[in-house]
Amino acid sequence: MKGKFSFNKLLHNSKLMAVVSIITALGIWAAVHSASSEDVITITKTANLSLDNTYAGNTGLKIYSGASQQVDVRVRGSLFVIYKLNDSNFDIKGDYSEIKGVGDWNVTLSASKIGEQTGFTIEEVIPNKVRVFCDYEDKKTFTISPNIRDISVKEGTGYQLGTPVVEGEGVENGTIKIQGPRSVLSKIATISAEIDQPQKISEVTTFKANLVAYDESGKQVDISLCTFEGLASAENKVNVIVPVQVKRRVEFTYKYNNIPPGLMNLKSFINISPSYVEIIGTPEQVDTFAGDIANLGTFDFNHISLEDRQKKISLNIPQGIAVIDGTTEVTVTFNMENFTSKTISMSLNSNNTLVIRRPAGRNWELATQKINVKLIGSKKSIDKIKENNLSAVIDMADDATTGVREFRATIKVSGFDDVWVYYGESEPSGYPIFINVR
Repeated sequence: MKGKFSFNKLLHNSKLMAVVSIITALGIWAAVHSASSEDVITITKTANLSLDNTYAGNTGLKIYSGASQQVDVRVRGSLFVIYKLNDSNFDIKGDYSEIKGVGDWNVTLSASKIGEQTGFTIEEVIPNKVRVFCDYEDKKTFTISPNIRDISVKEGTGYQLGTPVVEGEGVENGTIKIQGPRSVLSKIATISAEIDQPQKISEVTTFKANLVAYDESGKQVDISLCTFEGLASAENKVNVIVPVQVKRRVEFTYKYNNIPPGLMNLKSFINISPSYVEIIGTPEQVDTFAGDIANLGTFDFNHISLEDRQKKISLNIPQGIAVIDGTTEVTVTFNMENFTSKTISMSLNSNNTLVIRRPAGRNWELATQKINVKLIGSKKSIDKIKENNLSAVIDMADDATTGVREFRATIKVSGFDDVWVYYGESEPSGYPIFINVR
């Protein structure tokens, strides 16, 4: 059949068979040549050097610089073998016998095979010697000093910078632990928090800051081989919180009850020392607490005796507010020079006793009762005062309860304006008396 393929004719085509023979011979030659020839290649590997389980390491030494090295491993072998190799087929070891202590040392490197691959040899490691720095590990705690010299308060606010606070992972009460080579840590005198972008502020502001080490002369110490314990940021970053504060003068104030009229206008009779303090704190705190700090309370002369001529009143300064001069208490002095006390026995009766707010529809009967009234005042008045200068007031408070009941009698002094009645340190004002209510 016309056009039918004939394999027999193809085999008897002498020209075609000559070409096929040549191509086949070349392929066989190339395969044999490749299998028998050698080549040299270089494989790059990272060598991680460590003093673990070495004499130097057992003494406490540690490699701080040069522990990670990029080396080239030069190998020779069959082309079919070496081009299949990678860095996992090699182990790089160091000879640490020269390391004797702190300093820079040479470490000789060698390479060995890993795995079952054969058909190649390791000719050399390049470089075969590297330099490492060794030191003993140390750890110290430093107080962080925030550097706010380039921070200022905006004009016109009347504020001033407060005490900055450092916060961050690993920072505890303004301190941080740093670990690293002993030779480096021994140079550090201070750790400073250097603010990245200082600016003018008018409210509490948080800044990012770098931790920088300085020696005693103020020269920066290279701490690139050190780490801060617990600090999350690999860049040695912390936060510096800078508050603004306001200063205010606080004049002390007080109130008084039951003061004799003759002493009421004598400014020298009650002396406050100091009469004021200057406080500093955040504007919000100062506005909130200034009034509380200023108020010394109420002086009730019904409970002030000769022994109370001087009182110490503690200032309850809230946290966050500071008194500039450090005052913690105020001294209150009552000018009782030439003052004395006297006790007068007083008989209460209907003539010298006034009953107020008596309940409607009730009768009452006051049996004669004696009370001992303690008076305090200027000596010239106390010497002259008599029982007839005293009177009593009883407040029934519109209470219609019947029976013999206890009330309080407060005593009034007439004829002397510099004398008061002392009822005791903390007892209720008034003496107990009994009235029969019907």
